[in-house]
Amino acid sequence: MSMITWTKRENKKNAVIFVHGLKGGQETWSYDETTSFPSLLASDPKLEGRFDVGCFNYFTTFTNTYGVNKSIFQRLFRSRKSVRKNLPITEIAQLLRTEFAVHLGEYEQVFIIAHSMGGLVSKACILEQLGENQSTPVKGFISLAVPHTGAKIASMASFLSSNVQLEDLSVLSDAVYQLSSDWVNSVTPPPPTRYIYGAHDLFVDKKSALAIEALKKDSKAVDEDHIGISKPKSHTETVYMLVSQSILEFESRYKPPLAIQEFQDTKQYDDHFFVLKMVIADVHEAITGNAKGYFFNAEEARKVFTSDHDKKLLTTLYSKVNEVYRQEFEHHIANHSTPDQFVQRVHAKIMSEDNGYLKTLLAELDGVHKKGMIHQLANKEDTAVVWSSDTKLEDLVAKIESKS
Repeated sequence: MSMITWTKRENKKNAVIFVHGLKGGQETWSYDETTSFPSLLASDPKLEGRFDVGCFNYFTTFTNTYGVNKSIFQRLFRSRKSVRKNLPITEIAQLLRTEFAVHLGEYEQVFIIAHSMGGLVSKACILEQLGENQSTPVKGFISLAVPHTGAKIASMASFLSSNVQLEDLSVLSDAVYQLSSDWVNSVTPPPPTRYIYGAHDLFVDKKSALAIEALKKDSKAVDEDHIGISKPKSHTETVYMLVSQSILEFESRYKPPLAIQEFQDTKQYDDHFFVLKMVIADVHEAITGNAKGYFFNAEEARKVFTSDHDKKLLTTLYSKVNEVYRQEFEHHIANHSTPDQFVQRVHAKIMSEDNGYLKTLLAELDGVHKKGMIHQLANKEDTAVVWSSDTKLEDLVAKIESKS
């Protein structure tokens, strides 16, 4: 039996999974009988059609006992009902990891929304995935009032109960200390995280909810307590809007790998500036044809990266590609190389720097796309990117006029 209860499952490419905390369950997310956090997300027009929505549910209660009137052996062997016990955070994380392997493996991106102890369970699961595969299907993690360094009330309650989950939640327990340390020091960076805390939370204070590694830009306060933060009543509630915006932001950061597309030259680029500049420089027809293919793939890639975050990364990358060109242009002048040699050196340099100087967080970009970027930069009516030191602007203008 799956531990995931689906609010919406239509076999979409992406999924949002809710993970509750101590003494929680489906009711953690329910504002009333008809409204819940998962149902609001499932019906959001901004998200609709792209996400399945489910909840990971595990056993949790304050008591470890099964009653005083019957012995544990009677409870175990006379009942057909499954016996459940409180498991430590690391073991619940293993159960969540199994659900990923069995029920969530088909999703390209999974986003976790975790409340209270559920955030620690989620972190432990993600760290296991990173340690095993150097990657995780979790592409965004939203922390709602999660006690990243423990909760004082759990420390006090642990004196009254032998509940292993309360022990794990105690301030600076071995469990929370190890998770915080492993998260910060992970060789493979964990997924982007949004930390949201309740200004009126009496159980998890701000210092614990924001974690050691939380950046100011990723930390948000809401006018809620520990319970209300997980129960928005509408799409206009602040906590709901923060979460939905975070999912959209995380989604924009990750895209499927860009396939290199075969280019069929039908002369559609013959009047583009980057081609005219190669013609003027007398670059060989075969090299010009390859340049058209690179340009085509770079143009297709640019259509994919449309968010503000992507555009900033692209701007940096274009600047670095241009710097590679400038260095090779100096070599071209100093060594009196031919235009063919010049173009070839630029292409070769870009490929050699693909995982070095030109490495980018836009991991979907291939060296082919980066070679196309130099031709995108050349696709202007100027001499900023040309393939011969003898090229003049008036030569380009004359060539354009002859094409008209």
